[in-house]
Amino acid sequence: MPLNRLRRATLPRDIRMELSRAIVSGDLPAGAALSEPALAAKLGVSRAPIREALIELELRGMVVSDARGRTRVPTLTPADLQEILDVRTAIDPLAAALAARHGTAVDFESLDANVAATARAATLAEVSQLDTQFHAGIVQSAGNRRLQLCWNVLESQVELWLTQMQVHREALNHDTRDQTVAGHRDLLAAIRSGDPARAEAEARRHLASWAGLLPTAQTLGRAGGDVA
Repeated sequence: MPLNRLRRATLPRDIRMELSRAIVSGDLPAGAALSEPALAAKLGVSRAPIREALIELELRGMVVSDARGRTRVPTLTPADLQEILDVRTAIDPLAAALAARHGTAVDFESLDANVAATARAATLAEVSQLDTQFHAGIVQSAGNRRLQLCWNVLESQVELWLTQMQVHREALNHDTRDQTVAGHRDLLAAIRSGDPARAEAEARRHLASWAGLLPTAQTLGRAGGDVA
C-alpha cells in the first residue's frame, strides 16, 4: 500500500489528507480495509491520530465503518452516485450564479490556471483532483458563507464521485480530460459574463452531461489511468 510516511506525526489533519489522497488516487481502492495498526505502522504514527483521522473521514463520507467497528473505503453504488449528483444539482448552479455576481478578477485568474493545469494532467487522478478544486473555486468566489459550509461537507464525496465517474467516462469515451477542460472553459466564460442566469444555466448543462453517464452496474472500478 503506497502511503507516504508523515513527518508531523501528531497532526490528524496530515493523516486525513494523506489517506484522502490515497483513496482518490486509487492507492487505497474501493472496498479496501483500513486497519488502525496497519496504517499507524505504514505512516509512522501512533494509533490515536489515525483514529481521529478516520472519524473525520467517515463524517466526510470518505470511509465507512460497520457494526463491528471495521473501517473500509466505500464502493459508491449507482444510487450513491445519483444522490451526490442530486445534491450537486442543488449547489453548483447557485454557486455559479453567485460567482457571476460576486467573482473577482483574482478569482477568475485562479480558475483559469486550474483549467490550464487540467489540460496538462497526465492521469485521471490528477483530473479528478483539479476538477474538484475548480468547483471549490467557484463556491469560494460565490461569497456566501453558508453555501461554503455546505460545500465543505460535500467536497470529499464530490472528489470520490468524480474519481469513479471519470474512470467510467474514460472507459466509454476516452475523452475525459478534453471534455473536462471544454466544460470548465464554457462554465467559466458564463460566470465571467456577469450574467447570473447564464451562469446558472451553464452549470445545469454541465451537470446534465454527467447524468447521461451514470452507470447501472452495481459497482465501478476505481483504478486511475493515464489520459495523455
